[in-house]
Amino acid sequence: MKEESHLQNTSKSCSPPRMLKYLMRPERCQQIIEFHKSHRHLQAVGDGSDYFGIRLMHIHNPDIRQWVFEVMVDLIGEIRKTSDQIVFPEMVAINEWPIGGIQHPHLDTYSNQQFEAGTEETNPSREWTCILYLNDDFKGGRTYVPDGETYEPEMGSGLLFQGIYIPHGVEKVRRNSRHTISLWFTTDSSRVMPIYPVRDLGLNEDNIRQQP
Repeated sequence: MKEESHLQNTSKSCSPPRMLKYLMRPERCQQIIEFHKSHRHLQAVGDGSDYFGIRLMHIHNPDIRQWVFEVMVDLIGEIRKTSDQIVFPEMVAINEWPIGGIQHPHLDTYSNQQFEAGTEETNPSREWTCILYLNDDFKGGRTYVPDGETYEPEMGSGLLFQGIYIPHGVEKVRRNSRHTISLWFTTDSSRVMPIYPVRDLGLNEDNIRQQP
């Protein structure tokens, strides 16, 4: 209930979600999809009821890392222009949503791994979310805001919004897999994601911070 009250008190001052076109070239989108398909052993996010994801921190391919970092820089600039906030990348995952994948409306206040690591914040800082669409040849799977807009996917474009305040969900995927990159940004510089790749799949962005 506290989150719902917080939403009611702050959502009026939120920037509306925006679809940013041409964040990534189509040929790069396709190459990232093929990478995901050929590196399923790296999947460590999601349980398949909604999606399977690979953390960027576990990807060593220099081209893919460079392409995603270029998008992150673009988004950090867009967020600064929109809100005058300075933000840092907290987590990035490359995802496949199989047929039947669905996600009910939720806020991006905390990640599941924060609960597992016991690192929930008194003042949550995961302010911004971007969903970058790597393909658009699927049916269903649209991102939506309850009692608000439903957003049509477009390859290479990204939906940028304040996920900490704006509830959002994903319609059930009905034909072909939905491929996305999800990017979350924090206003807390101490929560920045690892910049260099990490080989241990047992580590995530939260528990790696607990290491001495």
